[in-house]
Amino acid sequence: MKAIFRTKFFYVIILAVLLAAGFGFTHYEHGEKKETLTDAEFYSTLEAGKVTSLKLEPKKSVYEISGRLKADGKDQSFNVIVPNSEFALNTINRAADEHNIEQIVVIPPDTDVSGWVTVLTTTLPFILLLIMVFVIVLMLRVIKRWNRPRY
Repeated sequence: MKAIFRTKFFYVIILAVLLAAGFGFTHYEHGEKKETLTDAEFYSTLEAGKVTSLKLEPKKSVYEISGRLKADGKDQSFNVIVPNSEFALNTINRAADEHNIEQIVVIPPDTDVSGWVTVLTTTLPFILLLIMVFVIVLMLRVIKRWNRPRY
């Protein structure tokens, strides 16, 4: 039994299983499929009153909009990307007032973090850990040398 754990093949198999599981979890479609609409289709369904809820997410120069629409008696999810413009906001606000869209969630845009801050916050803990290990090893060597008998 101990010989199995000493072979490289065992660890390669473990790594392959972990990679396959990770790949499966990240690429597996969870939940229902979302329909991707064009902006013209979105505006027409919005003005027709088929949209029941919206989530508006500003991203750089566009809005990523997701929500639910009622089509043929079914409640269906959708995604759409529209340009960041006054026309888009006015159309959405007007349709929300006219058709009583119950839930409109506006997510504030993410703030960009400097690249230097990201580098420092991700590498600094590892650098500090390496310095601590180096100091501990150095201290152990010094202690061994002091405890060695002198002739």
